Amino acid sequence: MDITQNIQEAINSNTNWKHSDFESVVDALSLNYHVDIEINAEKFGVLSSEEKIIGYVHLNYPIIFLENTYSQQIKSILSSYDIQYIMVSTLDDQCLSVDPEIYNTYFDYMRDLDNFSADDFYFYNVT
Repeated sequence: MDITQNIQEAINSNTNWKHSDFESVVDALSLNYHVDIEINAEKFGVLSSEEKIIGYVHLNYPIIFLENTYSQQIKSILSSYDIQYIMVSTLDDQCLSVDPEIYNTYFDYMRDLDNFSADDFYFYNVT
């Protein structure tokens, strides 16, 4: 699944994501889920249910990587926000791709941009 359009839309969005909306989103999600992030050290919040990690919320751009199973509930909680959701069957599913020019302009080095997972995107960009 090519996520280039999602990335472009998030980057070009006219939101106050990093300075306001991100915190509001974390607060809204925290009512039903756990969001773990070290704001001064990391670029992603790890979204967890009681038993497992279900997604990643980017600090700088309105992008959420999310397992399909949780999509309806998360989208319902965050319906008032302009967010790009990248839905995957599992976070380790190697089904994602992105245009190298767009990716390399805004994100940290990642080895294979034609076949990666949400976990890979998180790992290469977390700090």
